[in-house]
Amino acid sequence: MADIRRTPYQWKNIQDLNVADFKVSISGAVAGLRDDGFLVGDGSGEVFINTSRMEKIEVYKDNEIVKVFGRLMPYESGFEIQSEIIQPLAGINMAALKKIKDALL
Repeated sequence: MADIRRTPYQWKNIQDLNVADFKVSISGAVAGLRDDGFLVGDGSGEVFINTSRMEKIEVYKDNEIVKVFGRLMPYESGFEIQSEIIQPLAGINMAALKKIKDALL
């Protein structure tokens, strides 16, 4: 049996998230802020990033590009990612990042 603690994060497009995924990584633009997290969109969809379990969270702004590593939580109405690591990607070219993702995924 695989050790879940050491399972690598899978880089995914938001539209490709499914219930079989556990540890995922997504990248995209912040699309909306809430007290307990924010929405991220990557052009294929949006997903809520729950930051309530993180000790100290940087305040992100709309349209800021981030990469999120976390655990995918399925719900009846969709998914949420409980964030473990959030990496700001200031200055990244989203079109170039999309080409890289499309080539790798």
